[in-house]
Amino acid sequence: MKTVRVVGWLSTLFAGVVGCGGGTVPAPEEVSSAALAAGDNARTLVMPWLADPEVYKENDDLFFLTGTGNGVVLPLYESNDLTAFRFKRDYNPSAADPTYDYCFLWAPDLNKSNGAYQLHFSAHRVPNGAACPPAGQEVTTFVATAPDLNLNFGAPQPLNANTTWPRTSTATGCLPQGCNRNIRIDSATYNDVADRWFFYVWFDRGNNISSFNMAAPGTVYNHAGPAVFATPAHEEGINEAPEVFKRNGIYYLLFSGGWYNSQYAMYYVMADSIPQLTRARAVRRLSLPLRNSAGKLVQSHGHNVIVERRGEYFNVFHVGAFDTAGNLTSRSTYMQRVGFKPDGAMTSLNQVSVRWNKLNGYSYSLDVVLRDGSVIGPCSSVALLGQSNKTVFDGVCRSAGDRVVTKGDIAAFRIFYAINGAWGAFVEKAYDGISDDVSLELPGGFTPFVDLEWNELQTPAQYSIDVQRRDTGAWIGPCIGVASVNKSLAWTYQGRCDTPGINVAPSNIQAFRICSAVNGDWAHARCGAAAYDGRGLHSRIVIP
Repeated sequence: MKTVRVVGWLSTLFAGVVGCGGGTVPAPEEVSSAALAAGDNARTLVMPWLADPEVYKENDDLFFLTGTGNGVVLPLYESNDLTAFRFKRDYNPSAADPTYDYCFLWAPDLNKSNGAYQLHFSAHRVPNGAACPPAGQEVTTFVATAPDLNLNFGAPQPLNANTTWPRTSTATGCLPQGCNRNIRIDSATYNDVADRWFFYVWFDRGNNISSFNMAAPGTVYNHAGPAVFATPAHEEGINEAPEVFKRNGIYYLLFSGGWYNSQYAMYYVMADSIPQLTRARAVRRLSLPLRNSAGKLVQSHGHNVIVERRGEYFNVFHVGAFDTAGNLTSRSTYMQRVGFKPDGAMTSLNQVSVRWNKLNGYSYSLDVVLRDGSVIGPCSSVALLGQSNKTVFDGVCRSAGDRVVTKGDIAAFRIFYAINGAWGAFVEKAYDGISDDVSLELPGGFTPFVDLEWNELQTPAQYSIDVQRRDTGAWIGPCIGVASVNKSLAWTYQGRCDTPGINVAPSNIQAFRICSAVNGDWAHARCGAAAYDGRGLHSRIVIP
């Protein structure tokens, strides 16, 4: 993770966590993750001590991995199956450049353009033999080129030198054309049919993300960051590490937010075109930092790349590991399969919404059953759950010594229920290791709420909720009006239609409907409905 002022903490990170010196850390002949068998959703280690990963796909049988190593060289690995990665070579820009030395190398982007291979990376640059980094210089981005898959990259070059376009700049402060013309860190390229896009991070009141079409670099598109958009406090003024991919006609912009030793996590937005990929759209959380019972960090996740192989998608990201006092001890690259919901939204890295129906007067606790047959129980005890009927499992069993459990290791969830302390009864629900939602049905219980979710339409769209009564077949619309729902993409229905002031129990509902309108034009609203069985705790509606 990078921030506006990089020198102080990067010195600590490179020296104390990754290690400095002339060689790559590590430089193994081969590192293997678990086999990517169909249905295997386990999180697998790709490369220890490698951060800010980047994967370039040449074809389904040839991939290249790079990332932040020791700050002196950039390591390059290759794989034929996304499972076994073998060391290929290091790139040392100081050795390749007869004029300059480079330090604090990180966050590379590997891509192909016009038949040649390009390696963009963030760094400081000084004349040969000079102290690096120098006082009064800011980090920026350079690019090196290789003619073929030997990936023997030449001397780095500045981007868009001697232009008014977004460009390489070692000077502090903003360029005359604006701060968003400073290509500082975290470059990412995306080839979209005939267009080629370049994403990058610039500094102003925090970290911000912009892009330009390389065929028209004079037009800059601002996507995220506190200098342009309102950002929530938990992102701590940091939007960085952009990554773009496309699936089924939908574009995705992923980014990381928060300080590396605080709220660091992954987020994304979805849209129908690259210019629409901004925070004006819904910002969806992809990961949540793990904290122990004392509130200290256990893991953080970020700076990711999405890789597709034979129709399946994988999230490659780095995991920050922390000691019991919450101090960062290492960063390593992992991979985890990505699932997609009906509207194209991705399943989260480490969150599962677990819901169960209600028995009056009862209390609950949660166990997890692992794929090896062992049970962690309680994972969340009655002291944490009490009489609530849902919880978000985030990867830490805080009632079991803060044990970390990834989604892919879970085979089932169990809810124990008791009244007057008489424990013993439980229900169990199998889990696929990737979904975001699990519901359990307790015998004799009733439905206290229904969590509704729906897809996003146009950027300025607003929404309302209708329900169809089971007893009469009549629709109540709106049940929850636009004044309450506004632009939200989720709502917890608790048995009352607030707009008309009518109670309608979930058991008396046979369908939910979500309607969407732009600029208050409800006469031309677009609506989508989903049947409801009167018992479920969760319903997802797709607006066509």
